[in-house]
Amino acid sequence: QRAAARRRMMADVPKADVIVNNPTHYSVALQYDENKMSAPKVVAKGAGLVALRIREIGAENNVPTLEAPPLARALYRHAEIGQQIPGQLYAAVAEVLAWVWQLKRWRLAGGQRPVQPTHLPVPEALDFINEKPTHE
Repeated sequence: QRAAARRRMMADVPKADVIVNNPTHYSVALQYDENKMSAPKVVAKGAGLVALRIREIGAENNVPTLEAPPLARALYRHAEIGQQIPGQLYAAVAEVLAWVWQLKRWRLAGGQRPVQPTHLPVPEALDFINEKPTHE
């Protein structure tokens, strides 16, 4: 049953708008359709080898990736697959999605490549930097 759920999750990775990574442990794939969703949702998340596979599938499907360790950790810990992201992370994820939309525009029209966002506003209470990953 767990394997079937993981397969379904991995099948949703190509639908993601962006994959947020902590490059050594965590990956979280997010999707947002402003016409259908009130907030972005998590389509996949994982630690260790699962995170690596999410990144691989994303790369195979041209899903943009962003290294943002505090945001990746907070999303991994506090957001569930198929659910909207927590309200405390809206501002940070909005910055990420704005970059994704600029990146899509740049790929179509050219010009200057958009700069990846840095220093994303992640509440300290949601970041668990000192914990070890569970390697699902």
